[in-house]
Amino acid sequence: MKRYIIAIALLSLVIFVSGCIGDSNQTNETKTYSQNNISFDYPASWSIATNRAPNATVSVADPRTEDSQTGYASTVFTIQKIAIPSGSNLNSVYNENYAVMFNNTSYQRIFEGNTTVNGETLYENKYYVNENGVQKEQRALWLQRDDNIYVILMSALASDYEKEKPNFDLILNSLRIQG
Repeated sequence: MKRYIIAIALLSLVIFVSGCIGDSNQTNETKTYSQNNISFDYPASWSIATNRAPNATVSVADPRTEDSQTGYASTVFTIQKIAIPSGSNLNSVYNENYAVMFNNTSYQRIFEGNTTVNGETLYENKYYVNENGVQKEQRALWLQRDDNIYVILMSALASDYEKEKPNFDLILNSLRIQG
């Protein structure tokens, strides 16, 4: 009986220690983007990406998710800057955008509401989009600075979005947009 207790204690110790040491020495290295009144940290393994979105100011992407045929990464964080049209405001531009977008059957809304980032309330829209047979999950956050709207877009394959969320959160939580 004593032998079983010792064996169980040793096995428990091995499991406990292996769970504690895993990646504890791994550091979360980052790079910093700081241009055009926008600054944020992003994973060191990511790079500045070619902007595909209209009005994109900056995009960073995980090059490991690059499609060999298109040359574009599927995991991307993009910031768009849109001048507010005369007679419009953040709310009207946001509503017009999604009225048109969700009229297209390629888009399926997951969630719409408000969220708080760095103490500021932003409009939020999360949805699936089907691009050439590939389903992506995208999260868009909208905010206003002076006469401009900034759209913060996080995009990844639907099957990878949750796995990429810590990377998106790293960028989002360090994001600063000056007016």
